[in-house]
Amino acid sequence: MKRILILFQLAIVILGCSSPESLENRYSYPPEWEPHEAIWADFNYEPYNAVPNEQARLKLISILSNKVKTRVVYDNDSLMEVGKLRLKELAANMDSLEFIKLPYQSSWMRDPLMFITNGQNNKILDFEWNCYGIYNCEGDLRGQLSNTLQELKGYKKDSTGLYFEGGAIEVNSNTIIAYKALATQRNPDRTIEEVEKILLDKLGKEQIIWLDEFPLIDKPLIKIDQFIGQGANGHIDVTTRFLNDTTILATIIAEEDRNKNTMLEYDYRVLQGNLDQLKAARQPNGKPYHIETVEAPDYTLYGYPWVMTESVYYGMFNEESREKMAIGDSIVFMPALEYANFTITNGVVIASEYWKEGMPESEKRKDEKLKNILSKYFPNREIITMDALAINWGGGGIHCRTQQEPRIN
Repeated sequence: MKRILILFQLAIVILGCSSPESLENRYSYPPEWEPHEAIWADFNYEPYNAVPNEQARLKLISILSNKVKTRVVYDNDSLMEVGKLRLKELAANMDSLEFIKLPYQSSWMRDPLMFITNGQNNKILDFEWNCYGIYNCEGDLRGQLSNTLQELKGYKKDSTGLYFEGGAIEVNSNTIIAYKALATQRNPDRTIEEVEKILLDKLGKEQIIWLDEFPLIDKPLIKIDQFIGQGANGHIDVTTRFLNDTTILATIIAEEDRNKNTMLEYDYRVLQGNLDQLKAARQPNGKPYHIETVEAPDYTLYGYPWVMTESVYYGMFNEESREKMAIGDSIVFMPALEYANFTITNGVVIASEYWKEGMPESEKRKDEKLKNILSKYFPNREIITMDALAINWGGGGIHCRTQQEPRIN
């Protein structure tokens, strides 16, 4: 009996000594619906965008500022001063805005910046950066963001050694969803098991649901046939989001849209495959997920027909892509239409809307369905929709332009 008592007391001492260290190491990437200390956004000049998106980004920032502290990264004083005037016109809460100048452009804040937390402290989770694996990005220094904020703001950093981006990762409390094609494309020198182990460890999750294939709407450069455009090349937030720990929102192509062009035909197949994989997935407790579906906008209403010019041919496409087309070819530019690319933060969900006067009523019903789903799963948050098409032309959406910083105790 005395021996048992001694062992019990020894166990208490060991646990007592190790508990603080264990708690300190329990960093995780919380679900987006958890409370936020701040939201990060960007306002830089983007000369490569096919369509100017400054007004849409300022509207997004103004909405955020009235709900949560918003940290705006910028690189140009003159542009930011004009932006501040416009934010005032948009009734932004200027007191909740913090403007952080960086010595380089850092657009699309979702991708180079992720915060993990243990509830007491936040760290930056650092991924390696290789420009989405697409065309020439000389001068794109987003990969330096973690080091810069470490120096400017004193954030500690936890490196992963993986090439990845924030938009490629969707989480709830215990699970990650990601595209396997992106993981292997970005990290050809690692097995998928190695990538999975690092992600689970660094993000503090129990399991990963890997989806095999991503749609053309998220593919950069040549998508298929004459369709071209921007895209992140495998970001999960284009198509698939958690609504809570047991519910997933999945994008599909409507039956009436599937045969309208080759892009829709292709993405119909891919997204149905994703849906089948999500239906087969299981929670850590073995139960299936509840799946909500939302139909993607009809691509044929948004493509912009054009003729391949010399400036686009040499300025936008790499050598491999140029071999597949020629100057003078008929092409169709496509925006990255994204219902799933919404942002959740304190008191609000901000999502895209696409229907306009003159469009089919079926498109209006898609907008309304998304709002109804978000209202159902986030009843205590205001649901605000905005025209984000100008942002979509750059290959991303509302979610891509933001990144949450968890609230700490």
